Parts: sequence; structure tokens; C-alpha cells
Amino acid sequence: MKLLSVLIFLSLSLTNVSGQTDTTTQKVYRVSLPYEGGGSLVFIGVSALGFKQLDRVASFDQADVVHLDPNSVNAFDRSVIFNNPANYDRAQKRSDLFLNVSILSPLLLMADKRIRKDWLDLLTLYVVTHAVDNAIYFASAYSVRRARPFTYNPDVPLETKVGVAKSNSFYSGHVSFSSTATFFLAKVFTDYHHIKGWKRVAIFSLTSVPPALVAYNRMEAGKHFKTDVMLGFAVGAASGILIPELHKRIKQSKAVALDPFFSPTGQKGLTLTYHF
Repeated sequence: MKLLSVLIFLSLSLTNVSGQTDTTTQKVYRVSLPYEGGGSLVFIGVSALGFKQLDRVASFDQADVVHLDPNSVNAFDRSVIFNNPANYDRAQKRSDLFLNVSILSPLLLMADKRIRKDWLDLLTLYVVTHAVDNAIYFASAYSVRRARPFTYNPDVPLETKVGVAKSNSFYSGHVSFSSTATFFLAKVFTDYHHIKGWKRVAIFSLTSVPPALVAYNRMEAGKHFKTDVMLGFAVGAASGILIPELHKRIKQSKAVALDPFFSPTGQKGLTLTYHF
């Protein structure tokens, strides 16, 4: 109910703002639709294979599990180990629900007439933002092996602790993907309407609720430690804010140019140019 109330509030806010007179027609962000959009869609599509491979890389056998000691986990994270296994399934379902709501939340931007006219640019920018967040996640998740909290829990059967996807606790992809989406929503909305100060803080605070709920339930499900969800939240929030900001600065700055190029040999791509 709290999450529903937040989304209703945001929807009403967007509708109210869209009813205001706004004579500005210039786009806020500069986006290369064919290159950024196409490349990011391909990357996200390939990511599905990356997740499956990550699960295999993060597998445990019995020998791995018997060496796990809860006392080896830092005191700040240790309490998550002993969450009640009876709550795991319900918490997992709730975390998936809040993640899906988060991923879809930028659709609220379509309630705003001014923002809606740039829907294709914004959809492309949204895909690019998630592609960057995914790249950061994969770079970390493949490099670091950290056992999930439930593998330390003495109340969890051994057979549940072995198999795939047992040592990819660092860091929480669910939380990162969630905060990427909701902070993207807040960033785009406040940029289009030049919202500053406490109003901006309030909007970002509201959009932090869904990823916070994802984080709580991922811990309740025994999948991540506190530090895992905190880092995931931070990386996702940074992606959701900085990628649109980069495209905004490229749009506004005459010193920076992002343009497609074509060579006589048939090569093509993007060039990023900065003039001193």
C-alpha cells in the first residue's frame, strides 16, 4: 500500500505539472537513437546469457559450504545470516514485485505532455542507462565471489546451499536495477521542469522507496548482506542520475560533441569530441 501511494502521488504530481504552460520546446538531452539505442539493446539482450553464466560461475559444492563460518562475516552484515528461512520465499516474491514496479516506473513520465513528446529519446536514454548499470554490475559480480547469507545459516539444509548462484552476493543486482529506474524517473522529471532545492530532494526521496523495499526483501530472502544492497543502491542511483546528466551536458555544451561517423571503408560509430 505504501508503494502504491507513492506511485499515485508521483502520477498526480506529473499530471499537475503537465497542465502548466511551458513554452520550452528544445530537447533536454542529446541522444543518438540508432547507435546508443541499438547498441544498448543488443548489450541488454546478451546480458541474459551473462546472468546464466554468472550463476554457473557462482556455484558451490559441499566442500565450499562446510568451510563457511558466520563469525568470519563482519559484525555489520552478520545479523542477516540468521534471518528466518521460513520467510525466504515470500521475501523473494516481494523483492521481484518491487523490482518490476521500479523498472516500469518511468512510464509515469508519459503523463507529462512536455516529456511525452520526447518519448523515443527518453526510451533510448533509459535503455542506455540500464546498459551502463548492467556493465558495472557484471564487472563486479564476475570479479568478486561472496557467499550469499543463507549459505551460512545453520537452519538451512545443506542441499539448498549447494549448486548454482550461491556465491554472487556481491553486490545486489536487483537493488541496482531498481534504483537505476526510479532515480532515472526523478532525474528526468526534475530536469525537464527545472526543479531545484527541497522539492527536488523530496522527489528523489520518494523515488528511493521502491529500491529500498527491494533491498529490505533481498536481505529477508537471505540473498544479500547489508553492504551488498547499500552498494547496489548507490551504483544504481549514480547510473540513473549521471547518464542522463552526461547527455544533458553534451546537449548544452558547445565544447563537447557526440556525432556519428562513417568512413570510406564502411566503418561506422560514434565520436566524442572536446574542444579546448
